[in-house]
Amino acid sequence: MGENGPKVVMGADPLLQSATGIGTYTRNLARHLKSENLTEDLKLFANGVFLSDDVNLHIGEYQDNPLTESNVKKRAARAQLINSLARLRPWFSKRRLAVGLFNKAVPLIEQVRLRPFRDYVFHSPNYVLPKFSGPSVVTIHDLSIQRYPDYHPPERVKFLEAQIATAAEGATHLITDSVCVREEVIEYFGVDESRVTSVPLAAGEQFRYRTEIECREILTSLQLVYKRFYLFASTIEPRKNLLRICAAYKSLRAAGKIDWPIIFVGGPGWRSEAEHREIKSLVDRGWAQYLGFVDPSTLPILYSGSGALVFPSIYEGFGLPALEARQSGTRVITSQHSAMAEFANGYDLLVDPLEVDSLREAMEAVVERVLEDNGQPLQCAGSGLSWKKTARLTSEVYKKVLTK
Repeated sequence: MGENGPKVVMGADPLLQSATGIGTYTRNLARHLKSENLTEDLKLFANGVFLSDDVNLHIGEYQDNPLTESNVKKRAARAQLINSLARLRPWFSKRRLAVGLFNKAVPLIEQVRLRPFRDYVFHSPNYVLPKFSGPSVVTIHDLSIQRYPDYHPPERVKFLEAQIATAAEGATHLITDSVCVREEVIEYFGVDESRVTSVPLAAGEQFRYRTEIECREILTSLQLVYKRFYLFASTIEPRKNLLRICAAYKSLRAAGKIDWPIIFVGGPGWRSEAEHREIKSLVDRGWAQYLGFVDPSTLPILYSGSGALVFPSIYEGFGLPALEARQSGTRVITSQHSAMAEFANGYDLLVDPLEVDSLREAMEAVVERVLEDNGQPLQCAGSGLSWKKTARLTSEVYKKVLTK
């Protein structure tokens, strides 16, 4: 360990992909480890390459980096890199020989490039542990691959089952996002509980309560009324329970019990054709909008301007959208299962995610509660969670593995 804290190499592959929850975790953790001076040195490492020493190029957020000419050029360079990788992905995916060579070459390159950094802690924020002779930490966000394999592509299941098992056996220490997942990891892999630490995630400072006036411009452009619409914000995929959300909403709307539209935000996930058909049927009736990915400045407005976030996933390791909505002063309809119940508060409506009736009752009940709120902020912002706290607790894990 250095004089000013641990020295860390962090896996940065999630930063080179489209926006994901794991990318948000990686970006904010690295950003706050650096800004809070919790490490003596922090290096970002992806696909066998150390990224630029200019950390802001990879982990700075829009609201923290003004649109200067320099920052615009940096963002353009990063976007060009991401788009180039995205263009190559279909080519690789259709060529088994190329995939095989890539999968064999990268681990070897990583092993060679990491060899001089044995006195660093290697932290993988995304399940996968490369061959590394020094102390290592791996974040396991959930065990959905093990518990719900049907919700993932077979090739992903095969890959991650092996990688998570390798991490559980070989990493010096494991981090989970919740106590729920910590207990699952200990039970499923037989890991000693002293090797697993729960470190909760956080919502960014941009997620806060906003008044009707603050939300008006964006909501008006979308023909939405403040606190008079439902919001779904996550990847469109089976695990997010969208078919039951649509069934519950359609039943209520057809019966004339609600008149709020429902807004869907998020990109398409694997095997989401049925979900997209249901969303389209609601859009065609004029009951819904599907916005896909939205600008980072728009999402916080949608959270704060909505009457309720509808997020009854069948399984989550944490459920970051629910926390972002709570911190924005918005009610949340979420699942009574897995980690979602762990972080729920008195303003949430908990449902059985497998029962349409349970979800329908909550979607109807929340309308009356929002009317009673009368646009006032709910006293539930964040529950004391912050990215600074996440970074501090993670730094403590680094120190722990260095003393073993």
